Amino acid sequence: MKPGAKFPGIAGNLSLFICCCLTLDMHHPLLPVSDLERIGLFVHLIDRFPVGHPLKRFRGDVYFEIVNFHQLFKVMMQEGWQTEILQEEIEAYLAGLDTTALPAAIGWTEKLTAALHEFDNYRLLLVDTNRYEPVRREPVLKIAGSFTQQPTHIVSQQSPGIQSLPPTASMPLAVLEDPFIQQVIVLLNYIVAEQEIPSSGEAMLFELLHGPWFQIAPNDILDLTLDVADRQYTEHITTLRRLLYEKVHSPAKNLFAPGAPAGMKKASDAIEKLIPLVGQLPVPDVVSLLLEETGITEHIDQHADNATLAPRLNAFHNWITEESLRHAPNNLGRLLKLIALAPYLSWADSLPVPTDPDGRIVALGRLYKTADDTDTKPADESAAPIYPLPHPRGPVLSSPYRAIENKLVQRFAMHATALNSYLRCPLEFYYNILVRTPFPRNEATEFGSAVHFALEMLFKKMQSNQEAFPAKQAFILDFESYMHRRRASFTQEQFDRRLGYGREVLENYYEQYAHRWNTIVTVERNFRNVVVRGVPIKGKIDKLEFDGRSVNLVDYKTGDPDKADYRLSPPRAASPLGGDYWRQAVFYKILVDNYQQKEWKVTSAEFDFIEPDRLGVYHKEKLFIGPEDVETVTQQFTVAWERIRDRDFYTGCGKPGCHWCRFVKSYGLDTSSHP
Repeated sequence: MKPGAKFPGIAGNLSLFICCCLTLDMHHPLLPVSDLERIGLFVHLIDRFPVGHPLKRFRGDVYFEIVNFHQLFKVMMQEGWQTEILQEEIEAYLAGLDTTALPAAIGWTEKLTAALHEFDNYRLLLVDTNRYEPVRREPVLKIAGSFTQQPTHIVSQQSPGIQSLPPTASMPLAVLEDPFIQQVIVLLNYIVAEQEIPSSGEAMLFELLHGPWFQIAPNDILDLTLDVADRQYTEHITTLRRLLYEKVHSPAKNLFAPGAPAGMKKASDAIEKLIPLVGQLPVPDVVSLLLEETGITEHIDQHADNATLAPRLNAFHNWITEESLRHAPNNLGRLLKLIALAPYLSWADSLPVPTDPDGRIVALGRLYKTADDTDTKPADESAAPIYPLPHPRGPVLSSPYRAIENKLVQRFAMHATALNSYLRCPLEFYYNILVRTPFPRNEATEFGSAVHFALEMLFKKMQSNQEAFPAKQAFILDFESYMHRRRASFTQEQFDRRLGYGREVLENYYEQYAHRWNTIVTVERNFRNVVVRGVPIKGKIDKLEFDGRSVNLVDYKTGDPDKADYRLSPPRAASPLGGDYWRQAVFYKILVDNYQQKEWKVTSAEFDFIEPDRLGVYHKEKLFIGPEDVETVTQQFTVAWERIRDRDFYTGCGKPGCHWCRFVKSYGLDTSSHP
């Protein structure tokens, strides 16, 4: 669908009905659209963007337009502005610019134009789904000039008497952000994930087993998790859910052997009972059953803070019930997806209304201008002194029993990912690197793995074919085959978006570089048994390019190259420890230079960005690493190694966005005295 294209009428909207999961019954009066329904309509608009749409995003936050749509559409409806008139003003605005200002304006006006046409599609969706936007009496945008004379009533397809209907309940964002309610949402997301794709919710299962209603000792969960991790490269590979089930249903080895903890049995029985019921029972019934079977209801009844927790849970359950009546009553997965996007509306409402004395086009255009469209001062690039590794002051986790602690540390060897993880947050390092908790499935990660696989096969086929690279189509087929093998890691919309985007990106990448790739290479090379200043280090490098014994290290990166400057920079005032890409490059140089089995010497390291920048340009960022860089990173991993040997990884960073700090605090595992 091209920008500006209208949706078909109600007769052709069966797919819309299924996708949005909204109740369509023309025998009932129109209902005011709820916050969650509004998000659902925005998501539907975004998912239907075709390739080439000015607002379509293939990476990062693909639903960011929810924020802009909410602001833009609210202003347009409250001011009574029409798309056609605003489009004429955009054309007049561009016609009045001189040739020097025109190129910068074309980008954001193109995006604004596309968004204006989506406003028309949004109004059609409201009609087709039997909803309306409640009348807002006061204009929200006041701009000097003739624009203030625009009508402030809503121009919409509303029937007489519609304003007398009670408004919908607003999104209880404070309730959704409550740590206790978030734990309930994790449970709901887990049973939906397991119903759709078995074993896809392993990361959530590790978290939810810590729920206080199960009363499972953290060390018992740790034992279970380590057992799963240790089996991953053996013939006895298993999953957390399967091992949990086996543990609680296996007979005791002898009369004196303790059985599985009662909390584990409660958790396993509850999830095995609930998972098959997803999609069969109405959403409120699934939620009620979950609260009962997991013991959450009993836990709250006996909790000292019952007067606070009970009303929160009731508010959440009542709101879930109300929203499920508006949506397809059995679609818990759709409801949870929209709940995850709920903060967008609160974020949009907290932003200032775009205003500008020059007129509404310039004002609305601020929603779609980027930092590149405005004059900004360059960041401070002055070198900073090398600070020692800071000691974190976040939440503190109690250490496990000594035998497990020793096992975790003794088998550890430093690598670039571990070093970056430790410097970000020692708690993240503990859970992700030492304990090896299940890693959540992520479309960006799986996409990156598919790209890496295709590149690995490209160079291996070249090496086995007299240094002749295979045809472009063979390269693309390797990417596609990997994507299809990992199909379960994506939703249908994610898979279609990433597959199409990957084809386009890799085809252009191949054409850009195929005629000048170095053929004297080794790919996916593992380096082990390297010791530097008493620290064992290891790593796996994507590609090494040779000129005699001189080596250029190559690391492939998916993602936005426009946002990589911070990660590529050495220590600066704004980043005293340096960026993680820079540190990775230096670490790899140290690793290869000290590899005793080869007399290789690294002269440079290169980050090869597989995705282009916003202008479609491909980038290779080459770093020439000096002795001072080597000394800095060597000090970093040496100090980190000493702290790890001293078991100094139980204190988190305390940053607001840190997942593991939040986890430790919200599940009552924080033993620190500070808030």
